[in-house]
Amino acid sequence: MLKVGMRAMAAGIRVSDVMTTEVTFLRTNQTLREAWQILHDQSITGAPVLGARDRLVGIVSKADLADPRRHSETPTGTFGTVGDVMTRMIFAVRARDPVLCAVKLMIDEDIHRAIVVTDNGTIAGIVTAMDILRALVRGDDVAADASDGPIQFVDLRELA
Repeated sequence: MLKVGMRAMAAGIRVSDVMTTEVTFLRTNQTLREAWQILHDQSITGAPVLGARDRLVGIVSKADLADPRRHSETPTGTFGTVGDVMTRMIFAVRARDPVLCAVKLMIDEDIHRAIVVTDNGTIAGIVTAMDILRALVRGDDVAADASDGPIQFVDLRELA
C-alpha cells in the first residue's frame, strides 16, 4: 500500500501564487549569442520576446537558441536573431486562474512556460513548470477547487 502525504481534495492555489512577476524580456533583433547570455545570467530557460513597438510577439527558450536546425548563417557571418528562432504562438493564463489551468495548458500544448496576463491583455508575469514544482515542494495545494468550473484559456488576440 502506498500512502501519499497530500490531501486528496485540496482547496487549490492560483497562478498568482506561484508566478514570477519580474519578467526578463528579449528583443527580436538580439543575436542568439546575446539572448543565450541573458538567459544564462538570469538562470532561466526561456523568455518572452518583444518586437519593435514593445509588443509581445513571441517566446524563446534555450532549446530554440541551441537547435542548429533553426540557425542559418547570414551574409555578415552571424547566425540570426531571436526573431528568427522564436516561437510565435504565445500561450497565456490569467493570474486568477487555478494553477491546474496552467498545468493543463502546459501538458496539452507541450510547453514549459505560459505568459500571465491581466483581463486587458497586459503582461502580469510568467509561470513555468519549475514555478509549479517549487509550489509542490513547499507543500502548496495545487489542485483546483471543484467549484472553479471549467478551465478556459486566454487568446491574446481577443484581448488586444
